[in-house]
Amino acid sequence: MREQLLEMHGFLVLTASSGTEGLRLLSDGQTVDLVLLDYVLPVMSGSQIAEELKRLYPGVPIVLISGFQELPETLLEMVDGYVRKGQDPEVVIRTITQALAHGHE
Repeated sequence: MREQLLEMHGFLVLTASSGTEGLRLLSDGQTVDLVLLDYVLPVMSGSQIAEELKRLYPGVPIVLISGFQELPETLLEMVDGYVRKGQDPEVVIRTITQALAHGHE
């Protein structure tokens, strides 16, 4: 669903089934403009993945998506945007667009 929404708005989407797979895509040389990161992932948590992304790819904006009401403050300070699962699709698109614009300043 999210992949279709993003593609409808002109984004090229790469998917990974886990955070470690996503990190592997990047370490293999795949370039991305933004990472849309789920908080709950197999193997590594969203927090751990965000820390690795910021360490290895500090210029890549991260937008966190989660169904949880409350998330660790340290994680929220680390990411460039946050949306809750189930929010209006336009909120997701707006948050991504803002993170991309801020990342290219």
